[in-house]
Amino acid sequence: MREIEQIERMRSQIPLPDPGELAARIGWRPGEAARSRRGRGRLLVLAPVTAILAAVLLAVLSALPPGVVTSYANAAIAVTREGDAWVARIKDPLAESAMYAEAFTAVGLDVELQLVPASPARVGDLILVRGVRPAGEFQGGLEPEGCRIGQAGCRLTFRVPAGFEGPVRAQLGRPAVRDELYRAAAGATEPGERLEGVTVKDRRVGDVRAELRGRGLEAVYERVRDDPGNTEINFIDGMKGKFQLTYEPVGAADVGDDWLVWEALAYREGVVKLQVTPRPLRPVGARG
Repeated sequence: MREIEQIERMRSQIPLPDPGELAARIGWRPGEAARSRRGRGRLLVLAPVTAILAAVLLAVLSALPPGVVTSYANAAIAVTREGDAWVARIKDPLAESAMYAEAFTAVGLDVELQLVPASPARVGDLILVRGVRPAGEFQGGLEPEGCRIGQAGCRLTFRVPAGFEGPVRAQLGRPAVRDELYRAAAGATEPGERLEGVTVKDRRVGDVRAELRGRGLEAVYERVRDDPGNTEINFIDGMKGKFQLTYEPVGAADVGDDWLVWEALAYREGVVKLQVTPRPLRPVGARG
């Protein structure tokens, strides 16, 4: 049975206002503009009626058997079945998460997608996925590949395996707005970031401060300490070894120019977080 026939049959069984009847009351027909003064007057009630129609349609779509509905779109997102995956294209990265959930629900997916502020190198990255069963790969990205949000036709995307069953909770990196802290931050020297190509590790803080000033950047600081009491390895450097570390905020006035930079991270637009230490950190096994 065709999708339209199933929708009509299901709609007749749901005790909600009939979309066809509502459309007839306002004289609306798909693809046809109002041609009379009377028709133009009816446009005044189009917005609330459209909201009712959307609610009714979502209820109908949600009641259909899995696999019947292959696409759904609203002002924030469009979700479409394409081959072996559901592809979600984000229209509004700042929309409420409920708008995304509405679209996933309409196509039979239990997906909660949240967009979080990310540094430039992490825009489009899939930050977190919870509740995933081994039914394929979940992917985030930009379409077309390599584009930048803000360019015509550039969209954040999220892909869900077509065979997926069960709930998933995911976060996807989006561009940050002014003064927004990055919740997904790349290293400040990575491609696309403000210190791209600059060496900062193991340099004196004073030298790196001068580098930041020359680029119009500010810094916040985080002190890094060896933590022998920590039972878990929480940092691995392929050259230096494995480390047990703790991190704590520290004011700029308490950081000496002769301290060493352990790492530099993107923090927010125009600001870099320098992780610093007054002396070289020692890997596990090298402590006496």
